[in-house]
Amino acid sequence: DDLKNNSINPVASLQGKVAGVEISGSDGGMFGSTKIQIRGASTLKGNNQPIYVIDGVILDNSTGSVGDADWSANAGDYGNELKNLNPDDFETVSVLKGAASTALYGSRGLNGAVVITTKGGGKFKGYGVNFSQTFGVDHVFKTPDLQNVYGEGAMSGYVDYGEKDGSGNYYKFDNLNQFVLNAQGQHTLIDTWGMSYGPAFDGSPIELYDRTMGKYNAAKNNFRDAFDLGFNSNTNVSVQGGNDKTTFYSSLSYKYAEGTLPNNSFDRLALMVKASHKISEIVDVAGSVSFANSRPKNAQPNIGEYFAQGTFNRSYDPDYYKTKYLGEHGGLASNNYGDLYGNVWGSGLWFGIYENEYTQKETAVRPMLELNIKMTDWMRFKAEANMNYYYNRAETKELGTGYANEGGRYRLSQFTKEQTTIAGTFTFNKPVNDFNVGGFIRGEYYNNFAQTVAVQTEGGLIVPGQYFLSNSKNPVSTGDSRITGTKQMLSAVFAANLSWKNQVFLDITGRNDWSSALIYTNKSGNYSYFYPSVSGSWLLNETFTMPQWISLAKVRASWAQVGNDTQSYYINQGYSLGTTLQSNGSIYSLSVPTKAYDPSLKPERKNAFEIGLDWRFLDSRINLDATYYKENTKDQIMDISVPNVSGINQQLINAGNIQNQGIEIALNTVPFRNKDWEWDLDFTYTRNRNKIIELHPNVANYIALKGDVTYGNYRIGSVAMVGGEYGLLLTDSKPAIDEATGKKILRFTNNGRTAYYARSGKIEEIGSLTPDFLGSVSTGLRWKNLNLRVALDMRYGGYVASYNNRYGTAYGYTEGSLKYRDEAHGGITWTSQYANTQGVVFHDGVVPDGIFATGTMVTTPAGTSVNVGGLTYQEAMDKGYVEPSHASGFLYFTNSWGQGVVNDGWVTKLNYIALREISLGYNMPQNISSLLGAKNLSLVFSARNLGYLYNTMPNNVNPEGVRGNDATEFRERSFSPYTANYMLTINVGF
Repeated sequence: DDLKNNSINPVASLQGKVAGVEISGSDGGMFGSTKIQIRGASTLKGNNQPIYVIDGVILDNSTGSVGDADWSANAGDYGNELKNLNPDDFETVSVLKGAASTALYGSRGLNGAVVITTKGGGKFKGYGVNFSQTFGVDHVFKTPDLQNVYGEGAMSGYVDYGEKDGSGNYYKFDNLNQFVLNAQGQHTLIDTWGMSYGPAFDGSPIELYDRTMGKYNAAKNNFRDAFDLGFNSNTNVSVQGGNDKTTFYSSLSYKYAEGTLPNNSFDRLALMVKASHKISEIVDVAGSVSFANSRPKNAQPNIGEYFAQGTFNRSYDPDYYKTKYLGEHGGLASNNYGDLYGNVWGSGLWFGIYENEYTQKETAVRPMLELNIKMTDWMRFKAEANMNYYYNRAETKELGTGYANEGGRYRLSQFTKEQTTIAGTFTFNKPVNDFNVGGFIRGEYYNNFAQTVAVQTEGGLIVPGQYFLSNSKNPVSTGDSRITGTKQMLSAVFAANLSWKNQVFLDITGRNDWSSALIYTNKSGNYSYFYPSVSGSWLLNETFTMPQWISLAKVRASWAQVGNDTQSYYINQGYSLGTTLQSNGSIYSLSVPTKAYDPSLKPERKNAFEIGLDWRFLDSRINLDATYYKENTKDQIMDISVPNVSGINQQLINAGNIQNQGIEIALNTVPFRNKDWEWDLDFTYTRNRNKIIELHPNVANYIALKGDVTYGNYRIGSVAMVGGEYGLLLTDSKPAIDEATGKKILRFTNNGRTAYYARSGKIEEIGSLTPDFLGSVSTGLRWKNLNLRVALDMRYGGYVASYNNRYGTAYGYTEGSLKYRDEAHGGITWTSQYANTQGVVFHDGVVPDGIFATGTMVTTPAGTSVNVGGLTYQEAMDKGYVEPSHASGFLYFTNSWGQGVVNDGWVTKLNYIALREISLGYNMPQNISSLLGAKNLSLVFSARNLGYLYNTMPNNVNPEGVRGNDATEFRERSFSPYTANYMLTINVGF
């Protein structure tokens, strides 16, 4: 029922209903950016997405974008096939988690499966028509916390009070307030510092970026005000019917959405036809065709980072400035040409949003045909074939940003993927006394083909704003054109099912795959691999006499293997062709690969064990489903780094053994029920733990997964290390500790009169990115025809690192950067005794809790140089060697790129409780709907992603801002706002 109102993405309704499933990334993402994980990470390669199976057709939840992913963090979402699915057609959505269940889907089911069954005619007699209309809005209602107290200005202690000669102009600083003065002596925002450590906002006159005069005030909600109100609608009409021999179902759906930033839209036309016909008593056929055309346009860029780092500072009004980006010549405004808006920060973003165009047209076609033959009373044969055809056509139009639109780019690209499956299955089912024997034998052929063709202009456009390939200044480039993903797989599968008196059940499966991806160029390789499964269950309440209040008592256990190959072409080495352009022509060269390839790679293999119980009490008003599982995935095919002694820096190997174990609990209850009222209350809880059991002997200390332990904007990396958890976070940037005192070691900058913590320089452990547990609570209340439902989900534990909390605090823009800035925020007041600040009263003092490093020299207020090594900061201050550190300098160096250390302001354990959904539905009484000639009429209002009841992210950063489908990802970079979705749906059946 949650799927029918079409107000959510295809899998979001699973949250809170299926234990062990983590879903995120659905807030405000009109292109269906969905991350779903089943039972955590099962491989060392990070991307642990399940497959999606719709009416037997397997889809990939991966991006096939041929657009410009570098233009926007969301551009890669374009190629995600899931957004081409039409939820109006869904009958059921379920999750297969255990290897025993997914073994039947072969290698592609290694990480689980989301199985979707579409509607059909069923046993419907005659025909019926259903109509639904949805209207919705996407509302940005909240952003991460930014401070609105202080404006642009440099850190205290760094200002050279007096005149400053820069770029031929003379500027003066307004004494200690750090205001910048223009040539007329007016306070100005032009050529400020790119930091928000200036004076407090006071409403005084100031020169704005467009050289007009305004007031020095904070634009308090400027981040939120940068967004528009998004709109979406969906219209669906379906017809279904049938008789004793024939059933049919058809639907037509159109969805349109406008995003929360300008020129961002999405529309989709979807059609489905599905039918079955009984040719004779022994033969029937069934088939379906689904078709979808989607047109996403201009993926929303990540504008949050502009606010966190000060490109859009605290006085920036987007409604005022976002149209002030053009120069008089038509290109991007620049001071190089004396343009009026040349000083407006961030104008390049708005130029790209308003002047460039990134469009794609995606076509998805999924035909399916099956023939069923009843050979005997106990044996049937089914022949089936299906195809997943996906076509993506992208066009990029970029206007030149140079003078008179010099530059520019035009790009055309196409991506085509064809996946074909042909199979034949013999199914048998025969009672034998107290037993029932069944099973099947199946042969399957799978073929995958993908092709990318891309061509683009180089060196800019000859005629600005004219988009065709021959308008390229230099020869066009076709370097991104290639055939990819070619793979064939043959499979033979069997299953045997045995049951006794409908009480005890035993299932045995076996599958052998022959994969072309594991064949070397010399036709050798371990390309054939077999994997079995065994599962059983026992209905105890059918075997033993139990109290009447026990409705069901079931125990189950399973063991399974799942084999896996690898991506196409991965195990075969080759040479790279290089071209060097000389005056007398080109010189061509072949490069030897720098990767060593194992000549006898084995298929990956997962061994999984699971036990569980399903007990129901009091007429099934209390249902408990609990599972314990343990999975070991071995021989993962991947690259590792090796010492670059002989020119080889990577090795392709079977990597090792990762263990995945945990518990899953789902409790569904109906605390109250009578004729008119029903209240249900459901809970889920899952706890998953990963451990690296073994790695290849050539792995030095660990395998790097995401990030970099000793470099980069984070200086943190998630790694796989023997004996540690999968996704263990390591860094070389924890604060250094003095062994004698246990205090943090301090360094000092005399230029800024500020102390800061020293990095340890040692690789140390932070913790694991894996959550301690995931959970959900959902409740529903029904009164007659009125239904109310509320859903919460939660995550506790697992470290994340926020880029924008780090640098937004370093530059003074986040609310967290107010710490110590004044007395109201814990700052110390003192009168400075330094010569150039003699007698000046500061209010931003902080006394760092630490001890100076050996040999630290400071310049005292008296002008002498003193070695304070071994003294605590308080001791040095008591001796008159230092004054309190300025908060701005302390916050900057604590979080800067070059000196910053890991601290609680940007590295934290992530805990949150999300108010995921509230929905209210009403089914009109029959006597009212019949007045319209309708059999049924219902209204549904739903609100999703309404905020967080609890959130431990510093500065209230969106806790689901860690994007991407990779289970090894721990980094927040999006600084995304909170976007609520409100939907009203009308359903009418005739």
